[in-house]
Amino acid sequence: MCGIAGVFLRRTEGFDAEPYLLPVLSRLARRGPDGQGISSGRGWAFGHRRLAVIDLRGGAQPFEDAGGVISYNGELYNYQDLREELRAAGQVFATTSDTEVVLKAWMARGPACLKRFNGMFALAIYDSARDSVFLARDHLGIKPLFYYAGQRGFYFASSMAALLAFQEVPAVADPVGISHYLTTTHVLMGARTLVKGVCCLEPGTWLEVRRDFAEHPPKPVRYWQLPDQRTDAPSFKHAAALTRELVHDSVRRQLVSDVPLGGFLSGGIDSTIIASQASKLSQHPFSAYSVGYECESSAGESYYEWPYIREAAAFYGIGCKEIVLEESDYPRDWEFLIAEKGQPLSTPNEVCIYKLAMALRQDFTVALSGEGADEVFGGYTEAYFSVTDFVRAQQLGRLSTGEREALSAALKRMYGTDSFTSLLDHYFRVVSFMNFGVKFWLLRPDWQEALKNDEALLVHYVERFETMKNRTPFDAYMRLFLEKNLQNLLFRLDSSTMAASVEGRVPFTDPRLVSLLFSLPDHYKMDWSADTNKAEIQNLNTLEAAAQGLIRSKIILRAAFADVVPKSILNRSKMSFPVPFREWFGGPLRSMVESHLRENPWARNWLRAESVETLVANLNEPVYAILAWPLVNLCLWQEAMNISWE
Repeated sequence: MCGIAGVFLRRTEGFDAEPYLLPVLSRLARRGPDGQGISSGRGWAFGHRRLAVIDLRGGAQPFEDAGGVISYNGELYNYQDLREELRAAGQVFATTSDTEVVLKAWMARGPACLKRFNGMFALAIYDSARDSVFLARDHLGIKPLFYYAGQRGFYFASSMAALLAFQEVPAVADPVGISHYLTTTHVLMGARTLVKGVCCLEPGTWLEVRRDFAEHPPKPVRYWQLPDQRTDAPSFKHAAALTRELVHDSVRRQLVSDVPLGGFLSGGIDSTIIASQASKLSQHPFSAYSVGYECESSAGESYYEWPYIREAAAFYGIGCKEIVLEESDYPRDWEFLIAEKGQPLSTPNEVCIYKLAMALRQDFTVALSGEGADEVFGGYTEAYFSVTDFVRAQQLGRLSTGEREALSAALKRMYGTDSFTSLLDHYFRVVSFMNFGVKFWLLRPDWQEALKNDEALLVHYVERFETMKNRTPFDAYMRLFLEKNLQNLLFRLDSSTMAASVEGRVPFTDPRLVSLLFSLPDHYKMDWSADTNKAEIQNLNTLEAAAQGLIRSKIILRAAFADVVPKSILNRSKMSFPVPFREWFGGPLRSMVESHLRENPWARNWLRAESVETLVANLNEPVYAILAWPLVNLCLWQEAMNISWE
């Protein structure tokens, strides 16, 4: 696990690569504290910061061999099998690292090798025969890779902070990216970022950059995508058995390490399943770390998870170190993480993950995480299953008067309306962190005009929904959440753990497992409870039904591990490292929030002063505290990275 960076110039000119790359590599130091390397040639240079995990002596990078040079960030979990295949084909290996396997596989088979890779990776390869650079990213987007095509050269790096350290990369805000962030708190909209001209290579794609990239911009090529749902799906019992087998094998593969390995434990079903498998398969005693707030803190009992964490640790006989969070540490860590990754935070619990990783780093270098299970198995009850409200709204006219009135009232309680113009309309009503009306209440008219009423944002999502028009509404939501939400959460995990020099591994994102789940019927993932009264449902919207326990989530995952996980954990509701930022914004962090929203240049330039004053005056109300979260993040980001907006 490492940090990579490089430049590929339009001309094959000579240049001094070391002083050119050193400032960039310094921004990747925490991603790779164990070593640094630079390789260069005429018109190109690669840099690397190493966190040594596999082949501690022989895995230094950039690695050169057979007409190619690689700078690689990640782990290939099936590298030993691939090495034997390549060796049988005549390849000779000088190291036992997965890096050499990746390079030799690419030089022998080209992009076709990516389909065989099982792991997480972002890589750059210089091919001397083609005089070109190849970039590639793993199937689900676990490892990030940012790039910028400028007048002189093509630049890439593992983080936005490192990329902006290249003097040729301008730190200018992209209004469309910022508007999308305000709506979703996602820092990516497809390949688009918050910085003009800077792209993030999308998951499951590769890119070849040639010297004429200015005249002929390189186009990403997709090498992997989700399968269609099968019409001949296996029985539920058989699918559950396959799920268990693949989860087991994914954990087994991801235990491979030449350094100490531990895990994160939250007391929820996802991390508990990972801990159950790791404790059986690990050759060494498996230990976990957990993080949370004490019951008597300002967070209150709703944020108290220790009983479930302790129950899981005791059930599997594993050691678990508890890290108690202090609200006084939060502002400092928040600002540090923004500067470290060069982007605003997406979720408040990124700080929790960072604190957890910092504690784990005292004993371990690698951590297994349950991240990704919600997107793969169907864990967001309100978000995913709310699509049934859309379907039911389409059927209102077919109901009797009494049924229609009951359902209409239920929908209005949740959405303020009982009709939706499209699936996209419903989607944004469900997922928007800041809805369009509120956003334009906050933004100054000149910025609204510049955004053309969010035309680019809406076109992006219309195009995404167009690709799913032949799918069930639930399947469409699952796929869109995997594309949007999962990449955002994986980026959160990567940046927060790497800031502590810890490699975070995510067994639930194994492409074999993901492919299986998305080939299965909707009701294998989420459905009404078996004993639900259909007449009762008619009077409820999704939020109300979920609150009454009438919706089942992660059905196949719970069935696959029903005999492995304690019942109290198997059936508990999701919490996901909750952070009481809403309470803090109206309390101990209020002065910080006020000062940034009133004084920051970005806020003054983009936001209506009267709207800011209304928001600040009502920070003690949760709805206003929620609105303040992305705004303060953008202020801190602008200050940390010296972002301009013109």
